[in-house]
Amino acid sequence: MSKRGISICKVMFPLALTVLFVANITAKAPSIDHSGHGIFMDRCGACHGEDGKGNGPAVGMLKIAPADLTFLAKRNGGTFPVERVKEILGGWADIPAHGSREMPIWGDLFNANNPANQQAANDQFKSLIGYLESIQQ
Repeated sequence: MSKRGISICKVMFPLALTVLFVANITAKAPSIDHSGHGIFMDRCGACHGEDGKGNGPAVGMLKIAPADLTFLAKRNGGTFPVERVKEILGGWADIPAHGSREMPIWGDLFNANNPANQQAANDQFKSLIGYLESIQQ
């Protein structure tokens, strides 16, 4: 592939993912489900799939296959890696497929814009972690 083709791919791939996720978020805005499963489906399901096994509808557009999130505990000696998951969801861990720390794929869901919203952001963060822990095999 030419350098121009590679450059176009570098622009088009993130743009396509952005359109996919913005459309997903916009379409679901009227009825927001703040349960762990609801948050997962809204913010993670496109890549990780409904069951968390890494088989979401966006998989065909990704260079790197999404992780099977049902084996996090198994890969961590049988213990769910709560702190590592917090690092990833909080944007502190560098996972290029999730976007930059300034603009992760889940947006500002876990980082409140003002102190009044911080409790809701913390609750959503805990709900998603609890859901991920519940789908471990």
